[in-house]
Amino acid sequence: MKKSNKYVFDIEVFPNYFCIVLKKLNDDKILIIDSDNFNRQKKLLFDIISKNVLISYAGHGFDDIVINNLLKYRNSNINRNKLNSEIKIIRNMPKDEYKSENHEFYSYDLAYEYNLNLGVKGFEFNCGDNIEEQDFANFNYVIKKNIYDEIVDKVIDYCLQDVLATEKMYNFIIKEKSNWDEKENLLNIITNGSYSNNMKLKKKIKYLKYNNDKLITLLLDNSSSNSSQPGINYSKRLKMDNYDNYLQKKVYKLSIQKDYLYKWLLENKLLLEKDKKIIKKIPRDLLLNSSFAKEVLNRYRTSIVKRMKKNFEKENIEMVAVLENNIFITNINDKILYKIKNKIDTQYKNIFYITDVDKFLKNKSSLLYKIGNEVIGTNEFYYSKLIMPRNHIWISEVLKLYFWEKKEISVAVKEVFAKNPDIFFIYASVYEDIYACDENGKIDFESNEVLHKFRKYRLYFSKTGSHKAVMKNQEKYYEKYGFGDINSNLYKIKKVETNLKEFTNYDDIDLNSYIDYAQNYIQKYFINKGYLPL
Repeated sequence: MKKSNKYVFDIEVFPNYFCIVLKKLNDDKILIIDSDNFNRQKKLLFDIISKNVLISYAGHGFDDIVINNLLKYRNSNINRNKLNSEIKIIRNMPKDEYKSENHEFYSYDLAYEYNLNLGVKGFEFNCGDNIEEQDFANFNYVIKKNIYDEIVDKVIDYCLQDVLATEKMYNFIIKEKSNWDEKENLLNIITNGSYSNNMKLKKKIKYLKYNNDKLITLLLDNSSSNSSQPGINYSKRLKMDNYDNYLQKKVYKLSIQKDYLYKWLLENKLLLEKDKKIIKKIPRDLLLNSSFAKEVLNRYRTSIVKRMKKNFEKENIEMVAVLENNIFITNINDKILYKIKNKIDTQYKNIFYITDVDKFLKNKSSLLYKIGNEVIGTNEFYYSKLIMPRNHIWISEVLKLYFWEKKEISVAVKEVFAKNPDIFFIYASVYEDIYACDENGKIDFESNEVLHKFRKYRLYFSKTGSHKAVMKNQEKYYEKYGFGDINSNLYKIKKVETNLKEFTNYDDIDLNSYIDYAQNYIQKYFINKGYLPL
Protein backbone atom coordinates (compact mmCIF):
# COMPACT_ATOMS: atom_id res chain seq x y z
CA MET A 1 0.00 0.00 0.00
CA LYS A 2 2.77 2.43 0.85
CA LYS A 3 4.42 2.15 -2.53
CA SER A 4 1.26 2.64 -4.57
CA ASN A 5 0.23 5.94 -6.06
CA LYS A 6 -3.07 7.27 -4.81
CA TYR A 7 -6.04 8.54 -6.81
CA VAL A 8 -8.99 10.43 -5.37
CA PHE A 9 -12.27 9.67 -7.09
CA ASP A 10 -16.00 10.22 -7.08
CA ILE A 11 -18.97 8.99 -9.14
CA GLU A 12 -22.21 10.69 -10.14
CA VAL A 13 -25.10 8.69 -11.57
CA PHE A 14 -28.28 9.53 -13.47
CA PRO A 15 -30.70 6.96 -14.93
CA ASN A 16 -29.16 7.56 -18.39
CA TYR A 17 -25.69 8.84 -17.56
CA PHE A 18 -22.78 8.31 -15.18
CA CYS A 19 -19.33 9.78 -14.79
CA ILE A 20 -16.21 8.88 -12.82
CA VAL A 21 -13.61 11.53 -12.05
CA LEU A 22 -10.19 10.36 -10.86
CA LYS A 23 -7.41 12.72 -9.82
CA LYS A 24 -3.90 11.67 -8.93
CA LEU A 25 -3.26 12.78 -5.37
CA ASN A 26 -1.54 16.17 -5.23
CA ASP A 27 -1.07 16.11 -8.99
CA ASP A 28 -2.81 17.77 -11.94
CA LYS A 29 -3.45 14.42 -13.66
CA ILE A 30 -7.22 13.94 -14.06
CA LEU A 31 -9.13 11.18 -15.84
CA ILE A 32 -12.83 11.44 -16.69
CA ILE A 33 -14.74 8.27 -17.58
CA ASP A 34 -18.41 8.41 -18.44
CA SER A 35 -21.20 6.65 -20.29
CA ASP A 36 -20.08 8.18 -23.58
CA ASN A 37 -16.38 7.26 -23.52
CA PHE A 38 -16.24 4.17 -21.31
CA ASN A 39 -15.28 1.66 -24.00
CA ARG A 40 -12.59 4.00 -25.36
CA GLN A 41 -11.12 5.01 -21.99
CA LYS A 42 -11.58 1.87 -19.92
CA LYS A 43 -7.98 0.66 -20.38
CA LEU A 44 -6.72 3.81 -18.65
CA LEU A 45 -9.29 3.30 -15.91
CA PHE A 46 -8.33 -0.31 -15.30
CA ASP A 47 -4.62 0.49 -15.32
CA ILE A 48 -5.19 3.00 -12.51
CA ILE A 49 -7.43 0.62 -10.58
CA SER A 50 -5.03 -2.31 -10.78
CA LYS A 51 -1.89 -0.46 -9.72
CA ASN A 52 -2.99 2.20 -7.24
CA VAL A 53 -5.08 3.01 -4.19
CA LEU A 54 -8.45 4.66 -4.80
CA ILE A 55 -9.44 7.24 -2.17
CA SER A 56 -13.05 8.28 -1.64
CA TYR A 57 -15.44 9.70 0.89
CA ALA A 58 -18.08 7.04 1.70
CA GLY A 59 -17.06 5.08 -1.39
CA HIS A 60 -17.60 1.69 0.22
CA GLY A 61 -21.36 2.22 0.15
CA PHE A 62 -21.70 2.81 -3.60
CA ASP A 63 -18.75 4.08 -5.64
CA ASP A 64 -16.60 1.01 -4.99
CA ILE A 65 -19.46 -1.25 -5.98
CA VAL A 66 -19.76 0.51 -9.34
CA ILE A 67 -16.01 0.27 -9.96
CA ASN A 68 -15.99 -3.40 -9.08
CA ASN A 69 -18.86 -4.06 -11.48
CA LEU A 70 -17.04 -2.29 -14.31
CA LEU A 71 -14.12 -4.65 -13.94
CA LYS A 72 -16.23 -7.31 -15.68
CA TYR A 73 -15.71 -5.43 -18.94
CA ARG A 74 -11.94 -5.08 -18.93
CA ASN A 75 -11.72 -7.48 -21.91
CA SER A 76 -15.00 -6.73 -23.66
CA ASN A 77 -17.09 -3.78 -24.71
CA ILE A 78 -20.57 -3.06 -23.38
CA ASN A 79 -23.56 -1.29 -24.82
CA ARG A 80 -24.01 2.16 -23.29
CA ASN A 81 -27.66 1.62 -22.34
CA LYS A 82 -26.90 -1.72 -20.73
CA LEU A 83 -24.09 -0.16 -18.70
CA ASN A 84 -26.33 2.64 -17.46
CA SER A 85 -28.99 0.09 -16.52
CA GLU A 86 -26.51 -1.99 -14.52
CA ILE A 87 -25.31 1.03 -12.58
CA LYS A 88 -28.90 2.09 -11.96
CA ILE A 89 -29.60 -1.36 -10.48
CA ILE A 90 -26.57 -1.00 -8.19
CA ARG A 91 -27.77 2.40 -7.01
CA ASN A 92 -31.13 0.90 -5.99
CA MET A 93 -29.63 -2.24 -4.50
CA PRO A 94 -29.84 -2.81 -0.71
CA LYS A 95 -26.34 -2.59 0.69
CA ASP A 96 -26.49 -5.97 2.37
CA GLU A 97 -27.02 -7.70 -0.97
CA TYR A 98 -23.61 -6.80 -2.30
CA LYS A 99 -20.66 -9.11 -1.55
CA SER A 100 -17.80 -6.74 -0.83
CA GLU A 101 -15.16 -9.44 -0.53
CA ASN A 102 -15.14 -9.74 -4.31
CA HIS A 103 -13.36 -6.41 -4.73
CA GLU A 104 -10.16 -6.56 -6.70
CA PHE A 105 -8.64 -3.19 -5.89
CA TYR A 106 -7.38 -1.08 -3.02
CA SER A 107 -10.11 1.26 -1.81
CA TYR A 108 -9.50 3.70 1.02
CA ASP A 109 -12.75 5.21 2.34
CA LEU A 110 -12.12 8.27 4.53
CA ALA A 111 -15.56 8.15 6.14
CA TYR A 112 -15.11 4.48 7.05
CA GLU A 113 -11.47 4.64 8.13
CA TYR A 114 -12.01 7.57 10.47
CA ASN A 115 -15.69 7.07 11.38
CA LEU A 116 -16.73 10.42 9.88
CA ASN A 117 -20.25 11.67 9.21
CA LEU A 118 -19.67 15.29 8.18
CA GLY A 119 -19.76 14.68 4.43
CA VAL A 120 -17.77 16.43 1.71
CA LYS A 121 -19.98 19.53 1.86
CA GLY A 122 -19.61 19.71 5.63
CA PHE A 123 -15.84 19.69 5.28
CA GLU A 124 -16.05 22.46 2.68
CA PHE A 125 -18.08 24.49 5.18
CA ASN A 126 -15.58 23.89 7.99
CA CYS A 127 -12.73 25.03 5.75
CA GLY A 128 -14.54 28.19 4.70
CA ASP A 129 -14.71 26.98 1.09
CA ASN A 130 -17.64 27.58 -1.19
CA ILE A 131 -20.19 24.78 -0.86
CA GLU A 132 -20.49 23.57 -4.44
CA GLU A 133 -24.02 22.27 -4.93
CA GLN A 134 -25.59 21.10 -8.15
CA ASP A 135 -27.73 23.53 -10.10
CA PHE A 136 -28.95 20.89 -12.51
CA ALA A 137 -31.87 18.49 -12.38
CA ASN A 138 -32.33 15.93 -9.65
CA PHE A 139 -30.10 12.85 -9.96
CA ASN A 140 -33.22 10.73 -10.30
CA TYR A 141 -34.28 12.50 -13.50
CA VAL A 142 -33.47 11.29 -16.98
CA ILE A 143 -31.31 13.93 -18.69
CA LYS A 144 -33.24 15.24 -21.69
CA LYS A 145 -31.63 15.19 -25.14
CA ASN A 146 -32.00 18.93 -25.76
CA ILE A 147 -29.97 19.79 -22.65
CA TYR A 148 -27.79 16.67 -22.49
CA ASP A 149 -24.41 18.27 -23.29
CA GLU A 150 -25.07 21.21 -20.97
CA ILE A 151 -26.05 19.01 -18.02
CA VAL A 152 -23.16 16.59 -18.59
CA ASP A 153 -20.63 19.45 -18.39
CA LYS A 154 -22.19 20.61 -15.12
CA VAL A 155 -22.23 17.09 -13.67
CA ILE A 156 -18.55 16.54 -14.48
CA ASP A 157 -17.63 19.89 -12.93
CA TYR A 158 -19.70 19.10 -9.85
CA CYS A 159 -18.04 15.69 -9.52
CA LEU A 160 -14.59 17.27 -9.89
CA GLN A 161 -15.33 19.76 -7.10
CA ASP A 162 -16.21 16.86 -4.78
CA VAL A 163 -12.96 15.13 -5.76
CA LEU A 164 -10.95 18.28 -4.97
CA ALA A 165 -12.71 18.59 -1.60
CA THR A 166 -12.02 14.91 -0.83
CA GLU A 167 -8.36 15.40 -1.73
CA LYS A 168 -8.18 18.35 0.65
CA MET A 169 -9.85 16.29 3.38
CA TYR A 170 -7.41 13.42 2.86
CA ASN A 171 -4.39 15.73 3.12
CA PHE A 172 -5.81 17.30 6.28
CA ILE A 173 -6.51 13.93 7.91
CA ILE A 174 -3.17 12.41 7.00
CA LYS A 175 -1.40 15.46 8.38
CA GLU A 176 -3.40 15.25 11.60
CA LYS A 177 -3.64 11.52 12.26
CA SER A 178 -2.50 9.17 9.52
CA ASN A 179 -3.37 5.52 10.05
CA TRP A 180 -1.43 4.02 7.13
CA ASP A 181 1.51 2.85 9.23
CA GLU A 182 -0.83 1.50 11.88
CA LYS A 183 -2.73 -0.47 9.27
CA GLU A 184 0.44 -1.99 7.85
CA ASN A 185 1.52 -2.90 11.38
CA LEU A 186 -1.80 -4.58 12.20
CA LEU A 187 -1.82 -6.51 8.94
CA ASN A 188 1.66 -7.81 9.71
CA ILE A 189 0.58 -8.83 13.22
CA ILE A 190 -2.33 -10.79 11.77
CA THR A 191 -0.02 -12.68 9.42
CA ASN A 192 3.02 -12.89 11.73
CA GLY A 193 4.93 -10.59 9.43
CA SER A 194 4.06 -12.45 6.22
CA TYR A 195 1.36 -10.12 4.91
CA SER A 196 3.22 -9.24 1.71
CA ASN A 197 3.52 -12.96 0.83
CA ASN A 198 0.08 -14.01 1.97
CA MET A 199 -1.79 -13.81 -1.32
CA LYS A 200 -5.06 -15.18 0.02
CA LEU A 201 -5.30 -12.57 2.76
CA LYS A 202 -3.85 -9.85 0.59
CA LYS A 203 -6.65 -10.36 -1.93
CA LYS A 204 -9.24 -10.19 0.85
CA ILE A 205 -7.71 -7.07 2.40
CA LYS A 206 -7.26 -5.33 -0.97
CA TYR A 207 -10.70 -3.81 -0.67
CA LEU A 208 -9.68 -2.32 2.64
CA LYS A 209 -12.87 -3.69 4.13
CA TYR A 210 -11.28 -3.59 7.55
CA ASN A 211 -10.43 -0.27 9.14
CA ASN A 212 -8.00 -0.38 12.04
CA ASP A 213 -10.77 -0.87 14.55
CA LYS A 214 -12.07 -3.91 12.64
CA LEU A 215 -8.54 -5.29 12.27
CA ILE A 216 -8.04 -5.18 16.04
CA THR A 217 -11.38 -6.95 16.53
CA LEU A 218 -10.30 -9.51 13.92
CA LEU A 219 -7.14 -10.07 15.95
CA LEU A 220 -8.73 -10.42 19.35
CA ASP A 221 -12.48 -10.86 19.41
CA ASN A 222 -12.77 -14.18 17.61
CA SER A 223 -10.44 -15.99 19.96
CA SER A 224 -11.23 -14.18 23.19
CA SER A 225 -13.38 -15.71 25.90
CA ASN A 226 -14.95 -12.25 26.26
CA SER A 227 -16.40 -12.19 22.78
CA SER A 228 -19.73 -13.64 23.82
CA GLN A 229 -20.27 -11.20 26.68
CA PRO A 230 -22.57 -8.24 26.07
CA GLY A 231 -20.88 -4.86 26.16
CA ILE A 232 -21.96 -2.25 28.69
CA ASN A 233 -21.78 1.42 27.89
CA TYR A 234 -21.03 3.00 31.25
CA SER A 235 -21.91 6.47 30.03
CA LYS A 236 -25.48 5.29 29.46
CA ARG A 237 -25.68 3.99 32.99
CA LEU A 238 -24.59 7.32 34.44
CA LYS A 239 -26.05 10.02 32.22
CA MET A 240 -24.98 13.61 32.71
CA ASP A 241 -28.66 14.49 32.88
CA ASN A 242 -28.78 12.75 36.25
CA TYR A 243 -26.85 15.65 37.71
CA ASP A 244 -27.62 19.34 38.07
CA ASN A 245 -25.87 22.13 36.21
CA TYR A 246 -22.83 23.34 38.12
CA LEU A 247 -21.55 26.74 37.21
CA GLN A 248 -20.22 28.49 40.30
CA LYS A 249 -18.86 25.70 42.49
CA LYS A 250 -15.27 24.50 42.47
CA VAL A 251 -14.91 21.38 40.32
CA TYR A 252 -12.17 18.72 40.21
CA LYS A 253 -11.50 16.20 37.46
CA LEU A 254 -10.46 12.63 38.26
CA SER A 255 -8.91 11.03 35.19
CA ILE A 256 -8.42 7.28 34.93
CA GLN A 257 -4.85 6.87 33.66
CA LYS A 258 -4.37 5.26 30.27
CA ASP A 259 -1.37 3.29 31.52
CA TYR A 260 -3.52 1.80 34.28
CA LEU A 261 -6.22 0.71 31.82
CA TYR A 262 -3.62 -0.70 29.45
CA LYS A 263 -1.99 -2.68 32.24
CA TRP A 264 -5.39 -3.94 33.38
CA LEU A 265 -6.14 -5.16 29.85
CA LEU A 266 -2.88 -7.10 29.76
CA GLU A 267 -3.72 -8.76 33.07
CA ASN A 268 -7.41 -9.31 32.34
CA LYS A 269 -8.44 -12.91 32.95
CA LEU A 270 -11.17 -12.55 30.29
CA LEU A 271 -8.52 -12.59 27.59
CA LEU A 272 -6.74 -15.66 26.41
CA GLU A 273 -2.96 -15.86 26.73
CA LYS A 274 -2.43 -15.66 22.98
CA ASP A 275 -4.55 -12.47 22.94
CA LYS A 276 -2.27 -10.90 25.57
CA LYS A 277 0.76 -11.54 23.38
CA ILE A 278 -0.97 -9.84 20.48
CA ILE A 279 -2.08 -6.88 22.62
CA LYS A 280 1.53 -6.11 23.51
CA LYS A 281 2.26 -5.59 19.81
CA ILE A 282 -0.56 -3.04 19.35
CA PRO A 283 0.21 0.61 20.26
CA ARG A 284 -1.44 1.55 23.56
CA ASP A 285 -3.66 4.41 22.37
CA LEU A 286 -4.74 2.51 19.24
CA LEU A 287 -5.80 -0.42 21.40
CA LEU A 288 -7.61 1.66 24.04
CA ASN A 289 -9.60 3.53 21.38
CA SER A 290 -10.74 0.33 19.66
CA SER A 291 -14.27 -1.01 19.99
CA PHE A 292 -12.90 -4.28 21.33
CA ALA A 293 -11.07 -2.60 24.21
CA LYS A 294 -14.02 -0.33 25.00
CA GLU A 295 -16.35 -3.32 25.33
CA VAL A 296 -13.99 -4.92 27.83
CA LEU A 297 -13.11 -1.70 29.66
CA ASN A 298 -16.59 -0.22 29.93
CA ARG A 299 -17.67 -2.96 32.29
CA TYR A 300 -14.61 -2.33 34.43
CA ARG A 301 -15.00 1.47 34.34
CA THR A 302 -18.65 1.16 35.29
CA SER A 303 -17.73 -0.74 38.44
CA ILE A 304 -15.05 1.85 39.29
CA VAL A 305 -17.45 4.77 38.86
CA LYS A 306 -20.13 3.11 40.99
CA ARG A 307 -17.68 2.36 43.82
CA MET A 308 -16.25 5.86 43.65
CA LYS A 309 -19.74 7.34 43.80
CA LYS A 310 -20.39 5.46 47.07
CA ASN A 311 -17.13 6.79 48.50
CA PHE A 312 -18.05 10.32 47.43
CA GLU A 313 -21.50 10.11 49.00
CA LYS A 314 -19.96 9.21 52.37
CA GLU A 315 -17.99 12.47 52.24
CA ASN A 316 -20.90 14.49 50.81
CA ILE A 317 -18.96 14.92 47.57
CA GLU A 318 -21.19 15.44 44.53
CA MET A 319 -20.49 13.81 41.19
CA VAL A 320 -21.15 16.40 38.49
CA ALA A 321 -20.54 14.41 35.30
CA VAL A 322 -18.97 11.25 33.94
CA LEU A 323 -17.27 11.45 30.56
CA GLU A 324 -15.22 8.58 29.13
CA ASN A 325 -12.25 8.22 31.53
CA ASN A 326 -13.06 11.37 33.51
CA ILE A 327 -15.16 11.90 36.63
CA PHE A 328 -16.05 15.47 37.64
CA ILE A 329 -16.75 16.17 41.32
CA THR A 330 -17.62 19.22 43.45
CA ASN A 331 -18.60 20.22 47.00
CA ILE A 332 -15.12 19.45 48.26
CA ASN A 333 -12.61 21.34 50.43
CA ASP A 334 -8.85 20.90 50.88
CA LYS A 335 -9.26 18.62 53.89
CA ILE A 336 -11.70 16.30 52.17
CA LEU A 337 -9.65 16.42 48.97
CA TYR A 338 -6.56 15.24 50.88
CA LYS A 339 -8.58 12.50 52.53
CA ILE A 340 -10.12 11.28 49.28
CA LYS A 341 -6.71 11.33 47.55
CA ASN A 342 -5.28 9.03 50.23
CA LYS A 343 -8.27 6.73 49.97
CA ILE A 344 -8.00 6.58 46.21
CA ASP A 345 -4.28 5.83 46.40
CA THR A 346 -5.00 3.00 48.82
CA GLN A 347 -7.95 1.49 46.96
CA TYR A 348 -6.93 2.32 43.37
CA LYS A 349 -3.17 2.66 43.34
CA ASN A 350 -1.96 4.87 40.47
CA ILE A 351 -5.36 4.83 38.73
CA PHE A 352 -6.49 8.46 39.07
CA TYR A 353 -4.92 11.76 38.24
CA ILE A 354 -6.69 14.67 39.99
CA THR A 355 -6.82 18.08 38.30
CA ASP A 356 -8.23 21.42 39.42
CA VAL A 357 -10.85 22.64 36.95
CA ASP A 358 -10.60 26.42 36.67
CA LYS A 359 -13.93 26.97 34.89
CA PHE A 360 -16.81 24.55 34.39
CA LEU A 361 -20.14 24.59 32.58
CA LYS A 362 -22.58 21.91 31.51
CA ASN A 363 -26.02 21.46 30.10
CA LYS A 364 -28.01 18.29 29.60
CA SER A 365 -25.57 16.62 27.23
CA SER A 366 -22.47 18.81 26.84
CA LEU A 367 -19.51 20.00 28.89
CA LEU A 368 -17.37 23.09 28.61
CA TYR A 369 -14.44 23.46 30.99
CA LYS A 370 -11.08 25.17 31.34
CA ILE A 371 -7.86 23.84 32.85
CA GLY A 372 -5.00 26.33 32.70
CA ASN A 373 -5.04 27.88 29.25
CA GLU A 374 -6.83 24.93 27.64
CA VAL A 375 -10.59 25.04 27.05
CA ILE A 376 -12.24 21.67 26.33
CA GLY A 377 -15.71 21.26 24.88
CA THR A 378 -17.81 18.17 24.23
CA ASN A 379 -20.75 17.46 21.94
CA GLU A 380 -22.27 20.74 20.75
CA PHE A 381 -19.51 22.77 22.43
CA TYR A 382 -16.79 20.89 20.59
CA TYR A 383 -15.52 21.89 17.17
CA SER A 384 -13.21 20.24 14.67
CA LYS A 385 -12.90 20.33 10.90
CA LEU A 386 -13.75 16.64 10.93
CA ILE A 387 -17.11 16.73 12.69
CA MET A 388 -20.54 17.65 11.38
CA PRO A 389 -20.68 21.46 11.40
CA ARG A 390 -23.06 23.07 13.84
CA ASN A 391 -24.25 26.58 14.45
CA HIS A 392 -23.09 26.46 18.06
CA ILE A 393 -19.41 27.40 17.63
CA TRP A 394 -20.20 30.99 18.49
CA ILE A 395 -22.57 29.93 21.28
CA SER A 396 -19.79 28.25 23.28
CA GLU A 397 -17.76 31.46 23.07
CA VAL A 398 -20.73 33.52 24.26
CA LEU A 399 -21.38 31.11 27.15
CA LYS A 400 -17.79 31.49 28.36
CA LEU A 401 -18.13 35.27 28.47
CA TYR A 402 -21.60 35.19 30.04
CA PHE A 403 -21.05 32.58 32.75
CA TRP A 404 -17.33 32.82 33.39
CA GLU A 405 -16.69 36.53 32.90
CA LYS A 406 -20.17 37.76 33.94
CA LYS A 407 -20.79 39.78 30.78
CA GLU A 408 -24.23 40.63 29.47
CA ILE A 409 -25.41 38.49 26.58
CA SER A 410 -25.56 41.35 24.10
CA VAL A 411 -22.05 42.46 25.06
CA ALA A 412 -20.77 38.88 24.81
CA VAL A 413 -22.25 38.34 21.34
CA LYS A 414 -20.76 41.57 20.03
CA GLU A 415 -17.34 40.80 21.50
CA VAL A 416 -17.27 37.33 19.97
CA PHE A 417 -18.40 38.72 16.63
CA ALA A 418 -15.73 41.42 16.66
CA LYS A 419 -13.07 38.79 17.35
CA ASN A 420 -14.18 36.18 14.80
CA PRO A 421 -17.31 36.85 12.71
CA ASP A 422 -16.74 33.75 10.55
CA ILE A 423 -17.97 31.42 13.30
CA PHE A 424 -21.46 32.91 13.07
CA PHE A 425 -22.33 31.16 9.81
CA ILE A 426 -24.80 28.27 9.90
CA TYR A 427 -24.40 24.99 8.04
CA ALA A 428 -27.80 23.98 6.73
CA SER A 429 -28.49 20.49 5.52
CA VAL A 430 -31.97 21.29 4.30
CA TYR A 431 -34.71 18.76 4.87
CA GLU A 432 -37.38 21.32 5.67
CA ASP A 433 -38.62 24.02 3.35
CA ILE A 434 -36.91 27.39 3.43
CA TYR A 435 -39.64 29.82 2.41
CA ALA A 436 -39.42 33.34 1.06
CA CYS A 437 -40.32 36.12 3.49
CA ASP A 438 -40.85 39.86 3.27
CA GLU A 439 -38.60 42.51 4.83
CA ASN A 440 -40.46 42.20 8.13
CA GLY A 441 -39.93 38.45 8.29
CA LYS A 442 -43.48 37.36 7.43
CA ILE A 443 -43.38 34.11 5.48
CA ASP A 444 -44.99 33.82 2.07
CA PHE A 445 -45.93 30.16 1.83
CA GLU A 446 -47.21 30.65 -1.71
CA SER A 447 -43.93 31.99 -3.10
CA ASN A 448 -41.84 29.87 -5.46
CA GLU A 449 -38.67 31.57 -4.21
CA VAL A 450 -37.54 28.76 -1.92
CA LEU A 451 -34.17 27.21 -1.18
CA HIS A 452 -34.21 23.65 -2.44
CA LYS A 453 -34.54 20.62 -0.20
CA PHE A 454 -31.75 18.07 0.07
CA ARG A 455 -29.04 20.64 -0.59
CA LYS A 456 -26.40 22.12 1.64
CA TYR A 457 -25.99 25.85 2.32
CA ARG A 458 -23.90 28.31 4.30
CA LEU A 459 -26.46 30.65 5.90
CA TYR A 460 -26.47 33.54 8.33
CA PHE A 461 -29.05 35.65 10.15
CA SER A 462 -29.38 38.67 7.89
CA LYS A 463 -30.80 42.19 8.24
CA THR A 464 -31.91 41.95 4.61
CA GLY A 465 -32.61 38.20 4.47
CA SER A 466 -35.41 37.12 2.20
CA HIS A 467 -35.98 33.56 3.50
CA LYS A 468 -36.88 31.75 6.70
CA ALA A 469 -36.41 28.10 7.55
CA VAL A 470 -39.39 26.42 9.16
CA MET A 471 -40.38 22.90 10.08
CA LYS A 472 -43.90 21.56 10.26
CA ASN A 473 -45.21 19.59 13.23
CA GLN A 474 -48.71 18.40 12.42
CA GLU A 475 -50.52 21.61 11.45
CA LYS A 476 -48.16 24.04 13.16
CA TYR A 477 -44.98 25.63 11.84
CA TYR A 478 -41.88 26.32 13.91
CA GLU A 479 -38.71 28.28 13.43
CA LYS A 480 -35.94 25.92 12.34
CA TYR A 481 -32.84 27.92 13.20
CA GLY A 482 -34.17 30.13 15.97
CA PHE A 483 -36.80 30.61 18.65
CA GLY A 484 -40.23 32.19 18.79
CA ASP A 485 -42.61 33.56 16.18
CA ILE A 486 -41.75 32.41 12.66
CA ASN A 487 -43.20 35.67 11.32
CA SER A 488 -41.07 37.96 13.50
CA ASN A 489 -38.41 40.25 12.11
CA LEU A 490 -35.72 38.04 13.64
CA TYR A 491 -33.97 35.01 12.14
CA LYS A 492 -34.25 36.04 8.49
CA ILE A 493 -31.60 34.10 6.62
CA LYS A 494 -29.45 34.63 3.57
CA LYS A 495 -27.18 32.16 1.83
CA VAL A 496 -23.50 32.76 1.09
CA GLU A 497 -22.60 31.95 -2.50
CA THR A 498 -18.84 32.43 -2.20
CA ASN A 499 -16.05 31.16 0.00
CA LEU A 500 -15.44 33.10 3.18
CA LYS A 501 -12.33 34.81 1.79
CA GLU A 502 -14.56 36.50 -0.78
CA PHE A 503 -17.42 37.31 1.61
CA THR A 504 -17.48 41.00 2.53
CA ASN A 505 -21.04 41.76 3.62
CA TYR A 506 -20.45 41.43 7.38
CA ASP A 507 -22.51 44.58 8.06
CA ASP A 508 -25.57 42.63 6.94
CA ILE A 509 -25.19 40.06 9.73
CA ASP A 510 -28.09 40.60 12.13
CA LEU A 511 -26.57 40.48 15.63
CA ASN A 512 -29.99 41.10 17.19
CA SER A 513 -31.05 37.66 15.97
CA TYR A 514 -27.92 36.06 17.43
CA ILE A 515 -28.47 37.89 20.73
CA ASP A 516 -32.07 36.67 20.85
CA TYR A 517 -30.91 33.14 19.99
CA ALA A 518 -28.32 33.19 22.80
CA GLN A 519 -30.85 34.52 25.33
CA ASN A 520 -33.37 31.82 24.47
CA TYR A 521 -30.66 29.15 24.37
CA ILE A 522 -29.45 29.99 27.88
CA GLN A 523 -33.04 30.20 29.14
CA LYS A 524 -33.88 26.79 27.69
CA TYR A 525 -30.74 24.83 28.51
CA PHE A 526 -29.52 26.44 31.72
CA ILE A 527 -31.97 28.71 33.55
CA ASN A 528 -34.86 26.27 33.18
CA LYS A 529 -32.55 23.55 34.47
CA GLY A 530 -32.15 25.14 37.88
CA TYR A 531 -29.54 27.82 37.36
CA LEU A 532 -30.45 31.31 38.60
CA PRO A 533 -29.75 34.13 36.09
CA LEU A 534 -27.07 36.72 36.78
